Amino acid sequence: IGFSTGDVNRLIEEIALVRPTRFSAPPSIWNKIYVEYKTAVSLIDPQLSPAEKEREEDRLLKQFAKLIPTRCKILTVGGAKVSPTVWNFMKRCFRDCRINESYGITECGSVAYNNLLESNIEYRLESVPEMGYTIDDRPYPRGEILTKTTQMFSGYINNPEETRASLTKDGFFRTGDIVEIRQNASGQPDVQVIDRKKSFFKLSQGQFIAPEYLQSIYICSPFVEQIYIHGDLLADTISAVVVPNRAYAEKFILDHNIQNFDMNNPCSQFCDAVLQDLRSIARQQGLRVHEIPSHLIIDFEPFTPENGLLTSSFKSCRHKLAAYYGDRLRAGKTIDQRLKTIVEIATGQSLSMDNGEHSLLSGGGNSLTAVRLSRMIEKDLGVSVPVGVLFEPDMTVERLTTLIIDPSKLSSMSQPIVHKLLNDSQLDLSIDENKPKKVVDSPSIIFITGTTGFVGAFLLAELLKTYSSNCKFICLVRCANSSVNLMDRIQQTMRFYQIWKDDYQERVIPLQGDLSQTYFGLDNDHYELLAKQVDLIFHCGATVNFVLPYSQLYGPNVCGTREIIRLATYSSAFIPVQYISTVSVLPGHIKEEISIDNISPLGLTSGYGQSKWVAEKLITKASQFGVPVVIYRLGSICAATDTGACNRNDIYTLLFAAMMKSGAYPERQTNCSIHGLAVDFTARSIVGLSRVQHDRNGKVYHVINPVHKVFFKDIVNSINRCSSPLIGVPHDKIFYKKVILPKTLKYLLRNIPALFLI
Repeated sequence: IGFSTGDVNRLIEEIALVRPTRFSAPPSIWNKIYVEYKTAVSLIDPQLSPAEKEREEDRLLKQFAKLIPTRCKILTVGGAKVSPTVWNFMKRCFRDCRINESYGITECGSVAYNNLLESNIEYRLESVPEMGYTIDDRPYPRGEILTKTTQMFSGYINNPEETRASLTKDGFFRTGDIVEIRQNASGQPDVQVIDRKKSFFKLSQGQFIAPEYLQSIYICSPFVEQIYIHGDLLADTISAVVVPNRAYAEKFILDHNIQNFDMNNPCSQFCDAVLQDLRSIARQQGLRVHEIPSHLIIDFEPFTPENGLLTSSFKSCRHKLAAYYGDRLRAGKTIDQRLKTIVEIATGQSLSMDNGEHSLLSGGGNSLTAVRLSRMIEKDLGVSVPVGVLFEPDMTVERLTTLIIDPSKLSSMSQPIVHKLLNDSQLDLSIDENKPKKVVDSPSIIFITGTTGFVGAFLLAELLKTYSSNCKFICLVRCANSSVNLMDRIQQTMRFYQIWKDDYQERVIPLQGDLSQTYFGLDNDHYELLAKQVDLIFHCGATVNFVLPYSQLYGPNVCGTREIIRLATYSSAFIPVQYISTVSVLPGHIKEEISIDNISPLGLTSGYGQSKWVAEKLITKASQFGVPVVIYRLGSICAATDTGACNRNDIYTLLFAAMMKSGAYPERQTNCSIHGLAVDFTARSIVGLSRVQHDRNGKVYHVINPVHKVFFKDIVNSINRCSSPLIGVPHDKIFYKKVILPKTLKYLLRNIPALFLI
């Protein structure tokens, strides 16, 4: 009996002492022997004839065969897939041994031996379409192999989340190995491990990389003792960390007469030679361009279990390698190059460095794009850039690069904008306060904004039901394309919410216009006619977005309200305004229905809340000049009570849809509650109050649900009754990262064109 020292460099010495009859080792050991052999072959005198070289290679094979004691008759490769090159070398070198390949997993034990499945295991394949493998592939089905054996583990110690993610409901273990199932001559399943799901990564152009496969190819280089292939979503090609073979490196240094070679900082001549050899191997193997390293790190310090870069079974510890070499890998590109790549990925647009003078998000970037861009910059470049900074009209790639190099400049750009909010709230409204008020019990024309939004559509439906059939509704609809049928937009919105009736057609008058433009973009004649006709205004239009900065919401929300005031005061009598505001204008501690004049903007952090605060200040100022105004501050708005029609872009809608799609929910949220108010009840409340409060100028109402809660656990129970039961996942971060996001990312991105934009 012998006990290993654990030092891989003494392994061959220990084998000679113990003289086992059979020996099993992972590919890393056989790779090391093969690299030493390749190094020895490279030292053969190049002046020898082909026959002499062949004899010398045969002599070396016999010499290397002595590394394994003569009484050892069985060699086994296990723990990972060995490259065909190394496998062929073993068969040529250790001719007196039977060489086997074992496929097993720590969590499950042995799965296959010499590619034949063990007789006592259960298995199945699952397609991995993101990597291009499906069970319907021809001539052989391919996918991730899931196994159940008699030696199954019970779980990972103190890691229930990882245990839950690794096991299926019916007890199969997700191996992470991509296999191809063939049939041998006897009709038995023949398993060929062809890829690895758990370590693959995606490059910026969308190509998937299997690093272990590439490492098994590049290990054939005589320069390479060990290799780690790295890449991420910000790179369009891979990088490599190479631990050189010292003997071959010394030979290269002597052959090329390199003086004062520094192993801690290898000269470019040596690095270029290594890179060129890797590229030569890639061409020989027919690898694609993105599978060839474009950036190389040379480190003579080997990967070992002691330094944590190898596992105890001598496999590459990829997450530790990525962390250890992270800074040096990122340093391969300049800041502007890395930023350019980040911007291209976030915006989906190709950039050239010479268009750095163009505005960063001028190509149509929305709030989701900005959030993604901000987070990617922080993750890769280590600088937190506020979303508002990215929307600056003069923010270019070149300017952003300067800010990232010197983050201190960001502080001056992120100063509180309270002074601007106060200034904007004092805009001159040019109101003649001596005008009479137009009060009509039965209006014939009502002007309404926001009817293609969630609340606005239900508000229009409620008004249509409440007022007589003689009352018409002019609906302002913003539309950049004049060829689009405005009535179709209103109809489609209301049909989606199941509130459209065909007899509404004759009472709804769509008007193309833009809240952010003077006179809504109408000419003087049409605007003057509009102002004379309208008896009552419901202003519900706004951009509801909790990510965009104030500067981006100023136009639709502040200027839009200014234009509503202009319309209400344009003719000979003031037109009453029913103004839809939000509780977002209030700091968290204020619940009372107090005037906006008593609310400071200091506690407001979102651009949406800031823009609506300024807008409410303006509408309140108009009421102080005599314009009849009633303000309704809305809270969270939920689905309709009768049909369940909901806002498809609402955070709760998206969360519940994602839960049903993934079959899971975050357990930590079980005791949380939602203080939402049904949209149809909200609309009914606004219309009802508007008809009985003609004399309450400047009155403020909070249309919210402060008492009755909807508990998250009740929603989960309701979903369980309507569909397949949801599985509770104990940790929010794990829930979103491992359960929700992988299954619903495309769904979410497709359904949030601008985060929570209504």
